[in-house]
Amino acid sequence: MPDKRMMIVRETGEDGRAGREVRLTDLEFEPLGYEHLVNCKLDQPMIIPLAGRGTIVGGDVSDVEIGHTGRFRTELQSRLASKSIGLVKGGWLPSTLAIQDNSVVLPDRCVVAELDRRLKDGMTKHTGRSDFIDLFADHAIRINPGLFALEGGERQHPTASSARHSLDEAVRKLRSALPKAILVADDANGLKGVLGLIEDTRSGMDRKQDFLIRLNPRLQSPVALHRVQSVGNEVVSTAKACGLQVRSLVVLAALSSVVVANGKSPAKGLLKSKARYGREEAYNALADLRSLELLMHIFAIWPDQRVMLCTADKDLALFWSGIRASNFVRHGGHISFDIDPGALFPGVTQEQWMTWLTD
Repeated sequence: MPDKRMMIVRETGEDGRAGREVRLTDLEFEPLGYEHLVNCKLDQPMIIPLAGRGTIVGGDVSDVEIGHTGRFRTELQSRLASKSIGLVKGGWLPSTLAIQDNSVVLPDRCVVAELDRRLKDGMTKHTGRSDFIDLFADHAIRINPGLFALEGGERQHPTASSARHSLDEAVRKLRSALPKAILVADDANGLKGVLGLIEDTRSGMDRKQDFLIRLNPRLQSPVALHRVQSVGNEVVSTAKACGLQVRSLVVLAALSSVVVANGKSPAKGLLKSKARYGREEAYNALADLRSLELLMHIFAIWPDQRVMLCTADKDLALFWSGIRASNFVRHGGHISFDIDPGALFPGVTQEQWMTWLTD
């Protein structure tokens, strides 16, 4: 993003009086967590608690302070909606705030469709409420459209032909909506990478589809409290029978669906369990989880690359924020990461959790 963003922070004293004004660039916002997202109404204006740092470039400051790092903690009383959410290391931010200088944006299919609906040649073409995503048009942001092609639009593994068609569609819509955007991996090499990911994840996706289809009868309805342990045990045994690790995202999502009372876990919405549930329905759910797996692989393989996955799926954003994944490390062809998913497993004791992990 060659054109850097600037933020003006107006300090407030302990007595509530307005203090000095400080101008900052090279902004880095601290990600928000699960608790900030769960009650948000994303289609309405928001009050956003913001903390972070930036380089002081002006304002009511001394010459000595110019060029130094300044930290801030404030509330942004925004008039914008934030139906598209930026998923980053450590949590989430409204889409435009999640973009850092030189970062790469991975939009999912819904976000590409939303950009196409809202913007033409960088100008808004709607009369509804403005959204943070409209501000994408103001910057030369770097966008990788590969996720659009990887997801596919037919609820099954994309073919080479359908992936090419999807990539062309994404490029066309993004260039129409955001003429300033810099599209990366949008050519034949980008398609080659997408096709490689499809093949690399095919067998794993097939096993996960089997897992979800077998468990679907157990996940459709909320689980009574006295049955949580036994159904959780069944989730774990089914995962192992399908060759899946308990720490894999789809198994964590299934366990959270069982644990959270009244079926209110975001994981339940993510897995999309229903009476008629076959391979297409399972693939649709797994495509969302695969986008998170891809994000974590990027964090592990290129730890210094700033990446934001942009999604309009609140359940996916809540699941990502809820697992609190961190410490992404590459080990040959695999990665490891830590999780702290307490928000997705309320009331689960450490003993119960360890039983599932080590059973």
